Amino acid sequence: MKLKTILFLIFFIACGAGEGDVEVTENTSSNSDEPTTTTEQQKENDDSTTTTIEEVNEESEDYSSENVISIGEIVIDTSFRDYQKYVDVAGLRIFALPEVSDEYMYKVAETYFQMLQQGDNIDNSLRSRYLNSVDNEKVFQRVGFEGPEYYNFDSPNPSVDCCPGNGYEDNHTDFIWEYKDANTIGTVGEVVEHLLHTITGAGLLLEFPEWSWEDTNSKIHKAMNEAVEKNIYDISTYEEIKNNGDIEGYNRVTVQEFSFWVIVTSWGYGDIFDLPHGEFEISTINEVRSELPLAFELYVNTIEKIFTIPDKELLKSLFS
Repeated sequence: MKLKTILFLIFFIACGAGEGDVEVTENTSSNSDEPTTTTEQQKENDDSTTTTIEEVNEESEDYSSENVISIGEIVIDTSFRDYQKYVDVAGLRIFALPEVSDEYMYKVAETYFQMLQQGDNIDNSLRSRYLNSVDNEKVFQRVGFEGPEYYNFDSPNPSVDCCPGNGYEDNHTDFIWEYKDANTIGTVGEVVEHLLHTITGAGLLLEFPEWSWEDTNSKIHKAMNEAVEKNIYDISTYEEIKNNGDIEGYNRVTVQEFSFWVIVTSWGYGDIFDLPHGEFEISTINEVRSELPLAFELYVNTIEKIFTIPDKELLKSLFS
């Protein structure tokens, strides 16, 4: 990840602290090392599918042992500052700025939905803990258009607020961007990477202390240090953040990126992210297992029990 983007991410996290819709039904698929395919029907996007806030039941779901996973409709709500439309997926609220297309919002939602299908390794009790935490703690994902420059985020006076407000302030990471000229692989990578940042850097952080980037003695920190010591994970591009005195930002970003690399490598997404390369030097789950046993243990004990590997071919088709 480019340093300029990382510095923007850190700044905006700190700020937070102060073609057609996809029609979905709940599907089941296996959670093996090889993704399995589920089929979704697409329909034409129509303004009539957009609802207003008065039509939506705002009560929180209780994600019990039998998880209910669904994608809601796009809701228009002018009380959320500049983020006046959103779609909910199993408690995760996906907010979009006005320039973002409804089609892209639904595709981001569908990608997250695919990560929450049932599978052989899913522990519904563990998944319920994660889903309830995301819902109750108001974890959210932001979607913007054409990158931070479009909104002057690098300037002292960006053209939009950092966060939606109304309780959606703290528990987020970075943006997903809708780039009109991006190719299919690049778009799949954009969406998967930044959803995983939100999952690990906010969702898991709030419920599972072993995934805490805040605690330098946590299991994820120890796993990251193992990867750094073995010259598998290169964190040199993030040193400037630490050198500028932002230790919290440095810890957040280095752990967040490491967690993302471990998951996509274990999911078999090395081809999407051109692995191996300079920042992360392995590309298969077998290498994670043999070279990074601490990270592999975390993957097996939480990621594999909460999330299903999304079908790469389905995502390529979705964003083609």
